[in-house]
Amino acid sequence: MIAGCINILLKMIKLLPRVFALFFLFTPASGQLIKIKIVNPDGLKGRKAILLTREKGFAATVHSLKLGSDSINLLMENDLVPNLYQMQVSQLKGSLFFFLENGIRIQLDTTDLSKSIVSNSKSNEEWRLFWNNIQKPSDDRLQVYSAGEARARKKVQADSIDYWRGLQAVERLDLQTKTSTFILEHLGSFVSLYLLKINWYAFKSLGIFEKLDPSLARHRTYKFLKEKSRGNS
Repeated sequence: MIAGCINILLKMIKLLPRVFALFFLFTPASGQLIKIKIVNPDGLKGRKAILLTREKGFAATVHSLKLGSDSINLLMENDLVPNLYQMQVSQLKGSLFFFLENGIRIQLDTTDLSKSIVSNSKSNEEWRLFWNNIQKPSDDRLQVYSAGEARARKKVQADSIDYWRGLQAVERLDLQTKTSTFILEHLGSFVSLYLLKINWYAFKSLGIFEKLDPSLARHRTYKFLKEKSRGNS
């Protein structure tokens, strides 16, 4: 009996390193639970939703969700949010771009996901302000200029091609100017921090980073840009 107990005890001791390894593997050192509320009509329950991070046209899958209960908890690193994400839902048109942060509420649209409403979030209010007033109007104009260039190329009209390409160059420069102005007018915004990162090579010599509010310093993007800024100096 005693020998059997000793053998069991020895086996348990041998397993302890594996138990601790698994504990540290699945328990983030600085994680936090991000609670979001997704209000999905009955027709969307059971659908698969994917959350992706966005960086200059590139996307990486971060979370896969099954729509059902309204409240969803995501385990995230403390210094990764708020940040821009893209949501896609199976068999549903469009994508929703929003800033993921604790406490947000997403009212899903059943016809076009891009029309969904994100509330209870200062970052998303600022994102909508930038998107509706700066980014989307610029994208729309670029689409018109690009279509004009395509038509000119079909007709082999060199002067017309140069004209439309010139308009595109001016528009891109105007977008950069308006984006930098937005950042300077919202120095304590995580949206500004995101915009500065994706436009870093255009803005790195403007000294914008040094003007950001110190309240953003906890974010990983701030730390990343701080190192980039030191490299520039």
